[in-house]
Amino acid sequence: MIRRLIYGTLASLMLALVAGQLLLAGGFDPSWFTIDGGGDMFTTGGSFEVSGTIGQPDAGGPVTGGGFELVGGFWAGVARALPGDFDGDGDVDLTDFVQFQLCFAGSNNPPAPTCPAGVNADLDADGDVDLGDFLIFQQNFTGSS
Repeated sequence: MIRRLIYGTLASLMLALVAGQLLLAGGFDPSWFTIDGGGDMFTTGGSFEVSGTIGQPDAGGPVTGGGFELVGGFWAGVARALPGDFDGDGDVDLTDFVQFQLCFAGSNNPPAPTCPAGVNADLDADGDVDLGDFLIFQQNFTGSS
């Protein structure tokens, strides 16, 4: 945790130095300029959850391009994913269990070939879908629909 804080602080300082050099070099004239706060919220590993703020843009509407949308400012729209909520409806229920059981293959085995595309049932990020993953699923199971 301390290492991450040190790296985050160093990255912020480097960003500030680079931005300062660009301003001094000329040819770069922003109409306004800010370097906003930094942070770290839900960083994990295997299931890829990253949160962070370095040079966060000021609050404003969404910026879109192609199939992507970026909403900036004050952690707009942050909703932490619930482990085991494979259908994204905000709960872990029997619909999600159907997806989970299709991926279950046991310890030291890759997810079963019946595992639907886009479902990451390896909730403990150890490379297999086994009872350890089922324990995490069970802890989040609400049964709501």
